[in-house]
Formats: sequence, structure tokens, C-alpha cells
Amino acid sequence: MQFIDQASAVRFIRAMAPDWAWLLQHIESEDGYVRFPPMFSRWITGLKIENYPELYQNEASIGKMMIRAFLSVDEIKQLDSELVSLSPEGRAEFVQDAINDLKFAGEAFELPKTPGEQKRAEEVFNAMSLEEKKKSTEFTQCFMMAFLASFHQSLSVMVHGERLTSLVAQAKSGNDKAFGKAVQIDKRILFAIPYFKQRFADAHTEGDHKFTEDVGAHLQRPPYKGKIRHKALYLAFAFLDQAGLLATMKHREILDLCNEAGIDPHANRIDDVKNLSKRLAEYRAFQRRGLALSTP
Repeated sequence: MQFIDQASAVRFIRAMAPDWAWLLQHIESEDGYVRFPPMFSRWITGLKIENYPELYQNEASIGKMMIRAFLSVDEIKQLDSELVSLSPEGRAEFVQDAINDLKFAGEAFELPKTPGEQKRAEEVFNAMSLEEKKKSTEFTQCFMMAFLASFHQSLSVMVHGERLTSLVAQAKSGNDKAFGKAVQIDKRILFAIPYFKQRFADAHTEGDHKFTEDVGAHLQRPPYKGKIRHKALYLAFAFLDQAGLLATMKHREILDLCNEAGIDPHANRIDDVKNLSKRLAEYRAFQRRGLALSTP
């Protein structure tokens, strides 16, 4: 199902591309380890969103959390009731109107990356009224939870060929290999999702050294060192995939979209359709591997 139109996808990817590049550059500077800048830990603690990995337990929850950043619970309920009463054609028109209303949603939040930007953001926040501060905090909580979950979800596809939500589900069904791969992508899973926390604690109590050592090895292993050259492009692929666009777009359209959104393909020699098609085939191969094979 297509959730947004191509023009909206371009706007969103263009808005998020600088943040993707910044995060990937930081991660790569840590030799392939997923280490967010220290400010992310402060945001997660200050915003009290340490439980964001719980979103991995239901893939739909990630998208719903992003919607929750822009609409209140009552507004979402009202929309649900309105959509039920609409014909299929009416629903399509409603979705398109909503897309148009939120077409600049990607620009609604910008990560303050430097001390100067952080200081200006704090000054803007401190100048708000109490009600504005409340709404701003709620928006940032929901947006950051969805952003972090979506980023790790896409990273998991790049590294393991499977979405993190799939690995979490497999782990909760008793697949210990999926358990290790999941915490390799986002270590906070080990403490935020009750099953993971309990399974790891029980293993220590019961002396299951094989399991604890395997998890420890995954925690120490760089997730994608040397595996994926075109990380920003893969993030764009993953977003288009989640938006329901990747399967229906022509390769020339995808290349043009990435160029228009500011994802520079020239640096990695994917400046024509043929090379982009190769990268897309690699991305699809990762997905097929994850669906067709048990996790190695």
C-alpha cells in the first residue's frame, strides 16, 4: 500500500538527509559501532523516552508514534471514526488531503547538532509559555521515539537483511540468534523490552554461558563495519519501502528523487540508472535473505 505520494517523499527525505548523513558520519567515525552523539543520551533521559525500543514489538507502532507527534490521541480517534464511515474513494481523498496538510512535516523538527544550535533551541524553548512547552515536549518525545526506532529499523535491514521488528519477534519466540542480532543493532533493547531483560537475567542466573557469551560477542561486534558502502542510499530505500513507494517507482524516478533530496550519488559512483539498479538489487537481496533464511 502506498502511504504517501512521491512529492511528499522527496520533501521528507530532503529534510532528513542531513540528519542521516550526520548520524552515519558519526557512527562511521566510531569504526562501525552504533554510537550516537552524547546529546542523544541526554535527550533520551531528559525526555524520559528510554522505553522507545518497545516500539520494535509492533511495526505499526513506529508509524503511529510519528503520527502521534502531530496529532493528539483524541484527534487520531476522530480520524479513525471518520475513515470508517467513508467510502474507499473517500478514504483515498482523505489520505491525500492529510498528506498535503503534513507535506512539510519533515521540516517541523531539526536536530540541533552543534553547541550553538543546542543553545538556540534551549533559548527558544525557555521563551515559550507553559502550554507551548508542554506541546513542544510531547511533540519532541513522540518524534524522537519514532525517529530512533525508524533509524535502527533501517540499520537492521542494512546489516542483517531483516527489520529489527522481525528480529525482536523471532527472539521472543525463542530464537536466541535473533536475540543477539537485535541487541547488536540497538543495545537499549536489552533493558527496555521485558522479555529481553528477563531472558538475559535468567541466563546469568542459570549459568547459560553459551547464551551470555554469544550476546556479549554481538554487543562488542561492530554492526556494519565494511558491509555497506551506500548507507545513506539504503536509508532512502528503506524509507521509500516503508512508505509503499519503492516497488512501484521506476529506477530513474528513484535516482532523480535521491538527487533532488540531496543524497549525493556521485560520491559512490551511482550517478546513473544502471548503478542505482545494482544497489537496489543488493538491497532487495538483503531483504530476501532475511525472509528466506533462518538467521545465521
